[in-house]
Amino acid sequence: MKLDRETADAIRITRTRSGELATGNISFDELCRRYHVIEMKRLFDDNGCAERTRESGLDLWYTITFEGDGEQIKRDFGNIPGVTHVEVPLRIKRAYRMHTAGTAPSIYVFGSVSEHAVPSNYPFNDPLFFRQWPLYNDGSINTKAVSGADVNVIPAWKKTAGRNDVIVAVVDEGVQYTHPDLAANMWSGIGRNFCSGNNSSITWGEGHGTHVAGTIAAVNNNGIGISGIAGGTGNGDGVKIMSCQIFHPTNGYYDANTDQTAQAIKYAADNGAVICQNSWGYAAGAFGSESQWISYDRAIKDAIDYFIAYAGMSPDGKTQTGPMAGGIVTFAAGNEYSAQPAYPAAYSACISVSSISCNYEAASYTNYGSTVDIAAPGGGAWASSSRDIPYNQGYNLSTIPTDLYNGQNFVYTTYEGYTEPIMIDYVEETGYGYMQGTSMACPHVSGVAALIVSQFGQPGFTQQECKEILLGTARNIDSYQPSKYAGRIGALVDAGAAVDAGHTPAPEAPTITSESGQSDSFSLSVDETKTLFYTLANYTDWRVNDVSGQVTYSISGDKVSLTFEGSRFTPGKYTVELIASNESSSTTRTITCTVVDPSGTQPPTITPAQGQSDSFTMDAGQVKTLQYTLSNFTNWEVQDDTNRIATSFANNVLTLTIDASKYTAGSYTARINVYNDTASTSRTISYTIEEAPAPGELTLDLYPNPCVDVLNFLANQSGAATIRILNSVGWEELNQSVVFSKGHPLTLDVSGFAPGTYLVDINYNGTRISRTIIKR
Repeated sequence: MKLDRETADAIRITRTRSGELATGNISFDELCRRYHVIEMKRLFDDNGCAERTRESGLDLWYTITFEGDGEQIKRDFGNIPGVTHVEVPLRIKRAYRMHTAGTAPSIYVFGSVSEHAVPSNYPFNDPLFFRQWPLYNDGSINTKAVSGADVNVIPAWKKTAGRNDVIVAVVDEGVQYTHPDLAANMWSGIGRNFCSGNNSSITWGEGHGTHVAGTIAAVNNNGIGISGIAGGTGNGDGVKIMSCQIFHPTNGYYDANTDQTAQAIKYAADNGAVICQNSWGYAAGAFGSESQWISYDRAIKDAIDYFIAYAGMSPDGKTQTGPMAGGIVTFAAGNEYSAQPAYPAAYSACISVSSISCNYEAASYTNYGSTVDIAAPGGGAWASSSRDIPYNQGYNLSTIPTDLYNGQNFVYTTYEGYTEPIMIDYVEETGYGYMQGTSMACPHVSGVAALIVSQFGQPGFTQQECKEILLGTARNIDSYQPSKYAGRIGALVDAGAAVDAGHTPAPEAPTITSESGQSDSFSLSVDETKTLFYTLANYTDWRVNDVSGQVTYSISGDKVSLTFEGSRFTPGKYTVELIASNESSSTTRTITCTVVDPSGTQPPTITPAQGQSDSFTMDAGQVKTLQYTLSNFTNWEVQDDTNRIATSFANNVLTLTIDASKYTAGSYTARINVYNDTASTSRTISYTIEEAPAPGELTLDLYPNPCVDVLNFLANQSGAATIRILNSVGWEELNQSVVFSKGHPLTLDVSGFAPGTYLVDINYNGTRISRTIIKR
């Protein structure tokens, strides 16, 4: 379920003494008891990207595990104020035709088998390239094949064969990351298994995910196997494959459902992928419209939107850190020979890929229609044929797991529990085999997208530009289609045209270079003048942000001068920004000038003791001491409307003592003012006094809050206690037994905690105290 912001921020997931789940929301807690809710937790992990997760609203999603009817609990939770959407996770299905037609004599043969020759301009030494007609088709693989019905990748390789900072996530079966033709192009983290049940490692089953990965990035020029579209030149420069496993190798019951698949897509974006390859979906026509699909499957939709917006971006989502700003999401259109939309492929933000055969014609099984964006070779028979073809005359060859062999009995159990014995029949040689389907077409598009990013990716290059190049350079193949397919399968992806698109790469980020020996931070007397010089490059515009309005500046050629005339300022600290920009990015240089009077007097300063906060809460009866070091001052005062703060001053240290027993419960402020002959400085203290505890009750002061490296506990009693710290989704980060000593702070190291909000739960002799802290 998805919550609104106010409701989500108020949720505090805990367990009662009886073990019941509690959230602090009365309506939620009542339903949790009614339906025996076992677990409630956030759907999406932050993965080190908490800021953009919150910005996108993915932190508002929660999953509920319960006993009872899904539709009933969906209705009941959906009626709670603050719940904006509820859905029951759906079962996804594999969008492929795994099994080939085999080589039995009864199969209709269009001519004899003929492996095409390797062209003279083929730049690599992979021995099975001559069987990869989708990459190079000279029309000789069967009598119906047409020369040029391929992705035209050889011309693209003259410019780029990949780049190792481009990561493609394969959301599919697991990829055999140890495969000799893939291992060198696997992402350093390999990936993650998102299936239910035992998912401690990635597994690869019948080989669908491995086949997809090889099409994209089998290692080129390594003297073995096949060539990958973006597999590099054999010098460690191929794009990287990230395996996001959503299908179990032998039991469909453990396949990921939609919430786990949504997690996989977000995981890919948060770990550096900029292209997300998907060959799965729902049956064509299962949803009548995009809005209907979203109403049932919004978590997937939100995850796709997140990938498109935040792939290649910094954890806060504001700065490009990868080769492209934003991500490309490709989906196989489906294999049901249907003109009805199949989601998520049909979602307008995705790229939906149909399949053609070796003669340019739509493949006999491919889905088609207005929601299809582009076509690619998927193999198999063509639409105008009523017969299948031998796999080695038109299916797609790629990598498969090295432990598969023809004649092998592979047992697969369906989600419903039916056992399906499968005879493996598509192995060409160990580690390589033939498959067909829009699943095989889709990775050709993902591979070409990876080449586009490899060629043009740099600061300022966006996913929208990549998408425009990908779709805008595809070849129109309508003249080859039976009438029902013309204009309904998309144009054919073209790697050569895409890489040679005439796209003008975005300019590099502007630079601002300081003159040698010059500092951006300096002091200036009121009777002095200082001029700074900066040289600009890669810019189309520049400006100066000067709040004081007293700095004069000009530009000559590419050199900017900024002049600070001390007599125009009153003593104090001033900040000026010099900004250079172009159409893709901007660069800022900050200059700090401290103006002092002729006698050298600077503004006063007030420095708090280390770890001390100006904002805190006190229990009634507690005494708190604050200390501040003053400098550059001639006089000081404390403004205290209560007249209850005791002050003392020695050795430039001002000490404030607050005795909470002298107050009624409430919130208060005080102000320290420090002066010299030319300037003044102030500091405000805010504190809250809580109600007096019952006799013998533990009270605690937690400080500093917000904290950075340490968190201190100051107790009013001595004794053993247990401290638990839970993160924002209720997961326990710390569980530690401690001993409080009255009046002496206990210090915990929190430097290893990620920034965010945490719940601190203290159990002392059966008394529980809960506090919220912020870690920075």
